[in-house]
Amino acid sequence: MDVKLAAIQYAPIFRDKRENLRRLARMVQEAAEAGARLIVLPELATTGYSFMSKDEARGEAEFITPDAFVYNVTNTVPATDPAPTMRVMRALASRFDVHLVWGMVEQAVGSSHLYNSQVYMSPIGEFATYRKINKWANDHLWAEAGRSNPPVVEVDGLRVGMLVCRDVRDKVNDKWTDLYSPGDADVVCLSANWGKGGFPSTSWMDFVSENKMALVVSNRYGSESNNEFGEGGICIIKKNGEVQCDGLKWGADCIVYGGL
Repeated sequence: MDVKLAAIQYAPIFRDKRENLRRLARMVQEAAEAGARLIVLPELATTGYSFMSKDEARGEAEFITPDAFVYNVTNTVPATDPAPTMRVMRALASRFDVHLVWGMVEQAVGSSHLYNSQVYMSPIGEFATYRKINKWANDHLWAEAGRSNPPVVEVDGLRVGMLVCRDVRDKVNDKWTDLYSPGDADVVCLSANWGKGGFPSTSWMDFVSENKMALVVSNRYGSESNNEFGEGGICIIKKNGEVQCDGLKWGADCIVYGGL
């Protein structure tokens, strides 16, 4: 089966989770109505990136647990809602019968640790999480490094993996076992805040070539505090290295569709 994939390019408003969720919901709906089954959103899509301290990041953090996405059918986000992201994403995945992957700030259950995390959500509420391992820039000011290899889930017969931004390097250091090896997955979802640079990134192309798997790159654009993310750049890279980027708009919200 040829599964239609969607990579979303989007610039979140820093620390305005309510507005970011509203805008992301519209883009998810657009992608779903275009026939996408697997929709990938950027790193820290609901909050922005440039936290300057643990206290600042903690104000946007949420638990990623099964009871966190008990949601109401109207999909409203009350101003005082302490954990809206899992509820809204669960509602969107269910309503549009799609599989979603996105980035958010995670508060670890039972500890004070915070993580730059990625979440996969199925239409029936099954989910998986991954914590960014290779920290970069502001991550060092607030986030703990993840310590587990990324999960692989099944979407319509495809084995789907997860990665956050700089983890596409596929290792922590020369002593770390590769996060992926050929055969581990059919496609990997990369949620990124990649920054200015060449497009498509050599790191993305190398990952596909070395691991013999496709890559869905969702990225942001714009500037934020001490970070300049440039004009963005999203794509779907097939196993043979073919880059699909029709629909890419530099410096604007957009969606790129593709298949394997």
